[in-house]
Amino acid sequence: GAGTAAAAGAGTAAAAGAGTAAAAGAGTYAAYAGAALSALSAIQQGRAAGKAADFNAEMAGAEAASRERAQREEAMRRISSIQSQLGKSGATTAGTPLLVLAESAANAEIDALNTRTSGGLQQTLYRSSGRNARTAGTIRAGTSLLAGYGALG
Repeated sequence: GAGTAAAAGAGTAAAAGAGTAAAAGAGTYAAYAGAALSALSAIQQGRAAGKAADFNAEMAGAEAASRERAQREEAMRRISSIQSQLGKSGATTAGTPLLVLAESAANAEIDALNTRTSGGLQQTLYRSSGRNARTAGTIRAGTSLLAGYGALG
């Protein structure tokens, strides 16, 4: 009887040790999975922020092109109005009136080009922001993996 009880006790201790090892193994796998999910989430967040920035860049470009077009159209109306007023007054378009028209046209073109440049700069900033968001997501993913695996020893 005593040998049987000792064998049963040893079996119970072995089973308990196996259960503890299995639980520890399951905890390790859960920690690895958690780190991997955290890393995946960081990458997805970086990609989403990057896509939003890319969209904003496209919208900034379209808006700048629209403003540039509107500025040129307004300038043409203004110059046409000046020409019409000159014609009604009987003045010629030679000399000083011609210089005024030329200067008005040049200033309008400079304004339109400044609008284009401003839109291009805004696009560049948004695209840079998108690249930075993607890079930050990748870095956060690496940090999550290293922290998760480092905590496991």
